Amino acid sequence: MYDRSRINRLAARPPFVTSLIFLAAVVLPALVFLILTLHDRSHRREASHQDALMASLRAAEQTTLAVQGALLAVERVDDATAGLNWAQIQQRRTAVLADLRRFEQGVPHLAGFALMRPDGRVAIASGIEGAANADLSGIDTVRRLREAPRAPLFDLAPREAFGPAPILLVGRSRGPEGRPPDGAFFAELKGESLLAAWQGFGAEGSRFALVRDDGAVLLRSDGAEGRGFPPGDPLRAAIAAGRTAPMLADPFATGTPEVVAWQRIGSYPLVVVYAAPPAGVGHWLQDNLLNLGVSLSLGLAFVLFAMRVRTTDRSDAATLERLEANAAELRAEIARREAAEENLRNAQRLEGLGRLTGGVAHDFNNLLTAILGTARSLERHLGPSADERTKRLIAATVAAVDRGARLNASLLAFARRQPLTLATVDANALVQNFLPLLRRALDETMSVELSLDPSLPACNADAAQLEAALLNLTINARDAMPKGGTLRITTRRAWLQEQALAGNADAQPGPYVAIEVRDSGQGMSAEVRERAFEPFFTTKALGQGTGLGLSQVFGFIRQIGGHVSIQSAPGRGTAVTLYLPLGSAMDEPSGGTAAVAKPDPHSGVGCTVLVVEDEPAVRAVAVDMLQDAGFAVLAAPDGPSAIALLREGAHVDILFSDVVMPGGMTGVDLAREARRLRPSLGVLLASGYAAEALAQHGGAGDFELIGKPYDAETVLSRLAAQRQRQAEKA
Repeated sequence: MYDRSRINRLAARPPFVTSLIFLAAVVLPALVFLILTLHDRSHRREASHQDALMASLRAAEQTTLAVQGALLAVERVDDATAGLNWAQIQQRRTAVLADLRRFEQGVPHLAGFALMRPDGRVAIASGIEGAANADLSGIDTVRRLREAPRAPLFDLAPREAFGPAPILLVGRSRGPEGRPPDGAFFAELKGESLLAAWQGFGAEGSRFALVRDDGAVLLRSDGAEGRGFPPGDPLRAAIAAGRTAPMLADPFATGTPEVVAWQRIGSYPLVVVYAAPPAGVGHWLQDNLLNLGVSLSLGLAFVLFAMRVRTTDRSDAATLERLEANAAELRAEIARREAAEENLRNAQRLEGLGRLTGGVAHDFNNLLTAILGTARSLERHLGPSADERTKRLIAATVAAVDRGARLNASLLAFARRQPLTLATVDANALVQNFLPLLRRALDETMSVELSLDPSLPACNADAAQLEAALLNLTINARDAMPKGGTLRITTRRAWLQEQALAGNADAQPGPYVAIEVRDSGQGMSAEVRERAFEPFFTTKALGQGTGLGLSQVFGFIRQIGGHVSIQSAPGRGTAVTLYLPLGSAMDEPSGGTAAVAKPDPHSGVGCTVLVVEDEPAVRAVAVDMLQDAGFAVLAAPDGPSAIALLREGAHVDILFSDVVMPGGMTGVDLAREARRLRPSLGVLLASGYAAEALAQHGGAGDFELIGKPYDAETVLSRLAAQRQRQAEKA
């Protein structure tokens, strides 16, 4: 209620008060407009910096894959010519060229190879006409051969020999450690292909460049390669200092400062530089029309109030009440808008990171599939005759693929694109069954306390992912208690209101099963707590964490329609609470996951499988794996080729196909057409895409689907199940 005596005093105000109100009608709206527009301008600048960072990250990932693939291909060339001198290499020119063309397959953006003699001349070249016998003695790379014989080499090929299109030379010296280099082997990467891929990541009018640590520019989207950045250039200074935050600079000498971001290419002396013009002033003013409208509305309210005061004193009290109500509503609206903008910025940042991680899942999983299949095939072919060193190398390769698959799974968990097996889970039973493993993850100076609600209802979750989430939280708690402490796990019922779920569109208000993991460790500051769920964000020392633990927890809980909260303060420990949706009362609760039976290694005898895969390396791995298991195998690079085989009458029992392929026909389209031609045909699909990304390509339909990377046990067990179903229908 309003103070009536105060209102009466205001009704008898002196005349100069009206003048002050008219003055406020001009000053206050202008001040409000200035504050709102400055706030919006700051937001646009942050968004521009975030876009630059994302574009440089995506370009760096694309380039890292190309450079690593090129260096791996160069290693294969070195292995193929090991023990041969240059005269012998020339004598075997035809065979060496055949090897080079074979090594070119599967490496992105690769144009060919160049084998350079110690005198700097190219002895043998593939892919680019005119490169053979080219003189490379004048480029910086030849000088660096003697300074760092075994280091990776990166340079721009001379255009007079390699043609007008920019060619990036990636290679290393030839010869064993400790001896002078015996020439060098180079892979030739197509610069125009890399630049075209980069431009797909940037905004309109953006520019990219590939720069060596010494300042030499190897590739530029404006075609000015070789100019280089001088030692005093601000961007070069930022690269030398390792400052990766976006900045305003003019690295391309346009005369106008641009938003610039850069990223290093793996551990190599290369960086990708991205620059884009800042947001235009015209768009900035257009986007601030709402702010102008709010300010004008406020000014109009003041003017109307002043006119009302001038015409009648008795209406002052009512006008004041309305003005105060309007002002309160305006303050509330501004507060709601600022809160909504903050939530939107956080959601956009996390969503952008999610798209980045999920978008590379397909290519990453294809690469892991090829590596794993090759290692397993080599293991099967060598058998007991393999020496111990070979066995260790194979085991190390398989372990590396497994770590890569787990890393990819954590990224997909944050992106909420991992495939889940949801079931009704008894959270109390799961915690108790998993407790021994959690104890082993802690140090001897740490203890675990349980407080489990005996009346806790079942929840709906993926048991394996829930166990992984609890393990990640336990490991984080261990690292936060270097001097020992107590980890307390509590289960209870919880009810979340709508306000508690602000910013979480995946969850609904209502009852939940809550699992709280609390430690007595060092705690977090407000700044660290705000970024705790971001992927790769960590406060641990280098090599002690990937920064994906809490990201997996966040993504998994959001994906199942739940909620996660974190409470922490410096010196007061940390508590992370998982809110899991209730399970169905009709299902039997589970406390863990079931084991999968291993397939018969000779289950393919008497069965013909048609393998359809557009990636040559993955297709070769699948064919070898199935042939080793006794299957008769046919192979096709795309859907139309596979349909042609079926129409020609080829005998096929089971179709094993990738889902997303070129040629205008997906794996699902192929499966449907193949079933139309042969109704009894078995179908098994595979994809490196995560569930949501796969849905953008039409999904897997009603057909059985496995993810990449896959191993022989998974594929053979699924094929055995297909044969069993075919036998039951016969």
